[in-house]
Amino acid sequence: MTDPKPALRKPKKRGRKGIDRYIVERSADNYRRLLTTAWPKLSGLLLPAESPDDVTKAFQEGAKIMNVNVLVPRLSTFIFDIIHDPRFPHARAKAQIKFLADSLGADGAVTARRSREICAEERAVVRHKILRREFYVECTCGYQGPALDGACRQCGTSDMPDIFVDEDEDEDEQL
Repeated sequence: MTDPKPALRKPKKRGRKGIDRYIVERSADNYRRLLTTAWPKLSGLLLPAESPDDVTKAFQEGAKIMNVNVLVPRLSTFIFDIIHDPRFPHARAKAQIKFLADSLGADGAVTARRSREICAEERAVVRHKILRREFYVECTCGYQGPALDGACRQCGTSDMPDIFVDEDEDEDEQL
């Protein structure tokens, strides 16, 4: 039987399924935080590893803060390849953590190098931020219109009657 409404079907996308770049970067940042706390003990066990089994043992002994049961069994070979990469930093612990975390950001969905490239590209993206909030005010000086940084544009006062002041805003200003 043929489909009665072929125009409503979505066409299949060609090519490989994409990877969410934002999630790769956030995952790498999470790995970086976890590895930073575990690295003093983990590095002594992980860096001299000679096989993927040694990597698994190193994570089980040295990184109890990380969820080792999920990460290590399926990625131990991948982690072993990362730490034996010719570009893996040998001297500085901070650079080693960054290299390993960024390589693991995609959880093996792409190569380690591509995962590092995605992380670098996402960190270079400028995200938009609100620089100024404006409100509509009616002031005793007669001005009616948008406020400038919460104050009257004409006379500059930012005093408001107590009925308009939110208690949470007062606490935020005191901090």
